[in-house]
Amino acid sequence: MRTKITILPLSLVILLALSVTGCQAEPAALSDEQVVEITENILTAINTADYGQFVQDFGTEMVAAIPEDDFIDMRTMLQDSSGNFRTCQSPTLLNNGGYAIYRMICEFEQEDVVVTITFKIGGDEVDGLFFDSPNLRKLNP
Repeated sequence: MRTKITILPLSLVILLALSVTGCQAEPAALSDEQVVEITENILTAINTADYGQFVQDFGTEMVAAIPEDDFIDMRTMLQDSSGNFRTCQSPTLLNNGGYAIYRMICEFEQEDVVVTITFKIGGDEVDGLFFDSPNLRKLNP
């Protein structure tokens, strides 16, 4: 009886270890450093109101989804709530529906902002861009 009790927990630990190692997220066709570089380029473009620089790494659907007028509105809201962008930390990666989703904490003048940037798995064009922070949530309850 004692052997069965010991084998069962041990087999559960082995099964859990195997499932964790098999669940590694698949990246975009970019290194983490390249993802940070693209994100910092986008955020710098927001600081300087440079729409051409802002969309240079976007896929065609993203360019269509954020026309220049919407970029200006987004820039105003982000600057009013969080200030100018300063720097980003290393991203974390997860997958959902064929996308590599990178989240990173970025320092702005007034607060830290969680920036989420998405690419197709194996892709190199931005397919999604999201911002979250306490001040932004106050503006959009």
